[in-house]
Amino acid sequence: MTKRLFLLGILGFLVVPLFAQDYFPKNDGVIAKNTNYTVFKNATIHPAPGETINNGTLVIQDGKVVSLGRSATIPENSVVVDLQGKHIYPSFVEVYSGFGIEAPKREGFRRSAQYGPSRDGYYWNDHIRPETNALEDFKFDTKAADDYIKAGFGVVNAHKEDAIARGTSILVTLNEEGDNANRLLDTDASTFFSFERSNLSSQSYPSSIMGMTALIRQLYVDAKWYAGGNVATKDLSLEALNKNKNLPQFFIGDGLYGDLRVGNLSNETGVNWIIIGGGDEYQRIDEIKATGAKFVLPLDFPDAYDVEDPYQASFVSLGDMKYWNQAPTNPAKMQEAGITFALTSHNLKSPDKLMDAVKKAIQYGLDEKTALEALTTIPAELLGKSGQIGTLKDGAWANFLITSGPIFEDKTMIYENWVQGTKNVVNDYSVIDIDGTYALNM
Repeated sequence: MTKRLFLLGILGFLVVPLFAQDYFPKNDGVIAKNTNYTVFKNATIHPAPGETINNGTLVIQDGKVVSLGRSATIPENSVVVDLQGKHIYPSFVEVYSGFGIEAPKREGFRRSAQYGPSRDGYYWNDHIRPETNALEDFKFDTKAADDYIKAGFGVVNAHKEDAIARGTSILVTLNEEGDNANRLLDTDASTFFSFERSNLSSQSYPSSIMGMTALIRQLYVDAKWYAGGNVATKDLSLEALNKNKNLPQFFIGDGLYGDLRVGNLSNETGVNWIIIGGGDEYQRIDEIKATGAKFVLPLDFPDAYDVEDPYQASFVSLGDMKYWNQAPTNPAKMQEAGITFALTSHNLKSPDKLMDAVKKAIQYGLDEKTALEALTTIPAELLGKSGQIGTLKDGAWANFLITSGPIFEDKTMIYENWVQGTKNVVNDYSVIDIDGTYALNM
């Protein structure tokens, strides 16, 4: 009996390493790694805003850029694609998103007010949840990914859109052929804050903007006190807040006065929040600049009012008309003031409205180079990922667009959006375009 156990033990040692190579099952037959290169030649390549390579060559392998330039070497085992007459741009980066993470619904009516917290071991206010990690609720949404891909995005920064302190976001690529292990570029990409209560709690305080502002001040005083070892009990919320203090910090101001309020909180707490604006910053641009903050600007410009009916027109205020007229100038005004900003599709009805909105901002004075920076290199910089996303450099992720012409020209089409070296066809460029104006004689 002892001899049999000994032999079984030896066999176990021999078998375990064989299974240790992969800890999950695969039904793909024989696994063979593709070592081919994909080469795109004769394209007009824009590696970064303001940079252009005519008749350039882009070489990618294993989802990353290997080399690019006019004299880039084409390896022997390459699949070559001729892009004569076409342009290549880095895919866009979305810094403000709830992609793949369902926001919780508000709890139903409570007969009596809730004054105390509902959780043990966490902060005393339920609306403060810095320990939240978006990865815990993340599920890749193929339909939403398709919408982002068609709009030109390759990477999104997704967080759980709930609470005042919302916890950490995840940085995920829109690679539909991969899995989460490959898609996730960062599982603690940034932290988010807002002036909105959590739908997961009915705790009555705070019930006003004033109360929320006071609560955030108190939170940072408590976190500093906790970090100094002055508290005997364990607080998972304060530990998470202190642990993530060096991540990029986003705060949803959601409008001029909210933005200025965040600017004041930054001065008081010492936290350099990146402010997600509301689109009306142009109204007091000098005060916005004085915050010293970097911004993320929405592009949900208001539609024109139907004032054909005099009675209906009487309900439209002068302020509403002025906002409709001037809102598209907001990015240009921020540019003129020298304020660093990224652009987001977050408040648009769908991401496919992005390009029309950017073109409208350009018509109202936004420089094309600044617009491209606000969609690529600046979002990457805000997330601390410069050189990895939002650009086409050696070693960067192979996230890029193939277009029919300069990206912001009216008739330009996005043909393909490659994400981590995976092709996504948006408009098939092999189809002959017969759009135009014709005269029919009968």
